[in-house]
Amino acid sequence: MGVKGKTAWTKKEALLCIPERNTGSEEIFKDNGDLVLSFPVVYKPFFMRLWRIVGATPRETFNRKIQLDRLGADVWSLIDGKRDVKTIIKSFASLHGLDNREAEISVTLFLRSLGEKGLISINDP
Repeated sequence: MGVKGKTAWTKKEALLCIPERNTGSEEIFKDNGDLVLSFPVVYKPFFMRLWRIVGATPRETFNRKIQLDRLGADVWSLIDGKRDVKTIIKSFASLHGLDNREAEISVTLFLRSLGEKGLISINDP
């Protein structure tokens, strides 16, 4: 998650990072408690060239959707651009009656997944 050319964060530094939502994401709440997130994704250069080859006008982005279950929606609701990862973990653990270690593993893996999809950015501590 660190910046290219920098050394990786320590665990302590990583827990102090502040996740921030992609401002282009949209939320759709389902009756069953699930949450659908729609967010813009930039086409890879290969697809841009392919569009041009076939004579189509290339679009730069498309919307992608992912559905979060109740647990994912709870983590998403805790991401406000102010709370650090450590605070999100503690809040999630408290909400679901988990010990901090269980919550830490689940939440950090989930945040990594959201980051890889472009739904959040992680700001340095």
